[in-house]
Amino acid sequence: MMPMHRRALLALAATLPAGAARAAWPERPVTLMVGYGAGGATDVIARALAERAGSLLGQPMVVLNVPGAGGTLASDRTAKAAPDGQTILLIANAHVVAPGLYASLPYDTVGDFAPVAFIGQSANVLVVPASAAENDLAGLAARAKASSQPLRTGSAALAGFQPAHELLREALGIELEAVPYRSGPQGQTDLIAGRLDLMVSNVLEVSEHVKAGRLKALAVTSAIRSPLLPEVPTFVELGIPALQADSWFGLLAPRATPPDILDRLHDALATAMAEPAMQARLTALGILPQPMSRQEWGAFLAAQTEKWSAIPRRASVQIQ
Repeated sequence: MMPMHRRALLALAATLPAGAARAAWPERPVTLMVGYGAGGATDVIARALAERAGSLLGQPMVVLNVPGAGGTLASDRTAKAAPDGQTILLIANAHVVAPGLYASLPYDTVGDFAPVAFIGQSANVLVVPASAAENDLAGLAARAKASSQPLRTGSAALAGFQPAHELLREALGIELEAVPYRSGPQGQTDLIAGRLDLMVSNVLEVSEHVKAGRLKALAVTSAIRSPLLPEVPTFVELGIPALQADSWFGLLAPRATPPDILDRLHDALATAMAEPAMQARLTALGILPQPMSRQEWGAFLAAQTEKWSAIPRRASVQIQ
């Protein structure tokens, strides 16, 4: 026969809400998956958030880089991870381009994930080598149209496919050849060396190269100028409003993660991002924090998937 105190404890547990039964979570470090290599914008943001959010949760948040296939390897691993709150994923907007680019994915971009928290948005910037003759967008477009060969671009996202490059091709009527990289900094190294003609990269990754004179910035994709490169005009100012293609960042968990754990993750991240020190840190990284509820973030993710997955389909670009 079960001891009386054991039966009493089980009876008490049955009366408690699900969240109380998991009050000890997290009991071990939380893994924050990043689908890109160290040093890129997504990785830098992940490490800034993990340090503070981990302290608020009472357990370390450990960043795990799983680069490859444009971030889809990390997305797949997260989708298939145990839904216990111990594994979460920081995505950039390449996540929502993937279903339009790949012939098939081993996960559902929206349906296999639960929204945790939206971080914010950050400008992308069109950069060329310092050795390039062009100092503005018009000059770059003229060279591209006069060249018998497509200009070479680089991207760490989605096997070299970069939506902003496609929008640039459409807007200017030029041809581009995409070169894939495992991380943004790898592509920027080749751009500085003159092995690429241009890149559209996150402002965090290239602003120091621009300030040091290693790259030239021609335009930013945000609606307003970036505080990291305030002298660089927007594409809107240059008469190309279609080229608003900022980066954004958000956190997801496996679909069946319990709501109370998702809420605790969201609250820890929201608390961290509301702190003046973290706001200053994100601003220094070129991030405009944008608080959202979990429900708002989920709706935003679905809408962005519909919008940006259409671009590779429109261009008839597909990876088998």
